Amino acid sequence: MAWEITPQGYLKTTARITKGSVLQYYGHEIGLTDSRANRLVDVNRTIDELSKPETLKSIDGMPITITHPDKKSVDATDWKNKTVGHVQNPRAEGNYIVCDAYIQDASAIELLKNKDIRELSVGYEPADIQEVSGKFYHKNIKVNHVAIVAEGRAGSDCRLNDSKPKIGANLMPNKNKLLALINSFRKRLNDAEGELSKEEINKMIDELTKQLEEVQGKEDEESKAKADELQKQIDELKAKLEALNDEEPTTGEGDKDARITALTAELEQVKKERDELKARVEELEAEKDKDSVMNDAKARFPKAKLNDAKSGRDVRVGVLVDHGIYTKEQAAKLTDTEIRAAYAGLAATSAKKNKVVSSLLNDSKEAPAKSASKRLGGK
Repeated sequence: MAWEITPQGYLKTTARITKGSVLQYYGHEIGLTDSRANRLVDVNRTIDELSKPETLKSIDGMPITITHPDKKSVDATDWKNKTVGHVQNPRAEGNYIVCDAYIQDASAIELLKNKDIRELSVGYEPADIQEVSGKFYHKNIKVNHVAIVAEGRAGSDCRLNDSKPKIGANLMPNKNKLLALINSFRKRLNDAEGELSKEEINKMIDELTKQLEEVQGKEDEESKAKADELQKQIDELKAKLEALNDEEPTTGEGDKDARITALTAELEQVKKERDELKARVEELEAEKDKDSVMNDAKARFPKAKLNDAKSGRDVRVGVLVDHGIYTKEQAAKLTDTEIRAAYAGLAATSAKKNKVVSSLLNDSKEAPAKSASKRLGGK
């Protein structure tokens, strides 16, 4: 499919994003920790597995990036800074998975128009690699993103399609492709207008520094050109980082104190609400306790004066004071537990006395009835 530029300026084309093939990975990349961890191993990724409905569904709508992100995935936290487009309508065509590709970032479109960078590499969700009879297979495949790269692992046939002839000056060595990608990153950085965080800029500086160390000291022209470009990009990033540092407010300590004050006030409010809730629970429990104790006291001690009692404790104290166990002043110094124990003891004593009285009454014998003759003095 020839490239199509939409009315919005987006680039639309088709793309072979991956294929059924045997790919090589280092053992540690697929989770091996034994002697194979640092050796290349073959991983089978079959077209049957790639074309499963759940795998195709995972591809639909996934983002397109320029190279793979440092953390190897894209999510909502960094989508805005990493994404240049998306893929949709995934389908199997022969041994390939083909999608419609939309590039919506202006700098990425400019890069693709002017440079021979077309190869694609799929970024997968954590891989389910299964070993069967000594061979490794990628199963239950889920896609996270599709990256435009200088050189893809799946081969040069997995690429964005276009109608340009691949001859002469349009063909670029991989090192020059990488330089073009760096230039694209520079433009995207300038277009971001400060949206990149200091952490992200520092990561980019570290990555570019590593690449610079690899080519420093080499005498060939390509390496020198790459070193110059890398150093230029590093310098620009450092300048942007300094600008961000200069923009930071000088009242950092004041802001910190303000946040601490706000958090302290919030904590105090939570404690207040907790205490109010606790008090209300205790109030409800006291009301329930009062009703229960009042009913018990009226049954056991009907002569006690309890009209002024407002709680279960008041009822118990009223009974104890009424029976001369304590004075009000003495009771006021006792804990709820001590009042409860004293009341329970009085209640138990009262119950025993009532039982004894009842027993004595039941043991008294009724005098036998006298006959009329005996009542008149006869035998």
